[in-house]
Amino acid sequence: MRGRKPKERDSYILRMADGTLVEVGREIYLEWYQARRREKYQNERNRKYGVCSLNELEEKGNFLSAFIDVKEGVEEIILRDIFRNKVQEVLKSLPAEDVRLVELLYYAEVTLTDAARIFGCSRRTIQNRKKRILDELCQKMKQQGIQGGYF
Repeated sequence: MRGRKPKERDSYILRMADGTLVEVGREIYLEWYQARRREKYQNERNRKYGVCSLNELEEKGNFLSAFIDVKEGVEEIILRDIFRNKVQEVLKSLPAEDVRLVELLYYAEVTLTDAARIFGCSRRTIQNRKKRILDELCQKMKQQGIQGGYF
């Protein structure tokens, strides 16, 4: 067990959940203490990062709402569509092969390795082209005044 170990004693006493005291040996005491500390640490970490078990959600009455999609506002949908249209316009200004790569990677969700097979080059070449294309897209979008995170 890591950390500070308790001093050697003749007997160790554990308090059970119902309040009774039980005398145990050193090995059992150390295992029980380690398990208790691990559980306490996990609870602290869950509280810190906002992790919640399904049982807790059900007890709070939030179980169904956690899995039901919240409807987007009409404004958000319209803004996303406008942004997509502007991205499509910027894509048209790129060479056909670059547009094809973007379509494969982002619309058809093809992996870099599969795209490399399609284009007949290495995965690293595709990765470099992807970075160059995204940088170029970003630069052209900034020139046209397009900024945002709706896409």
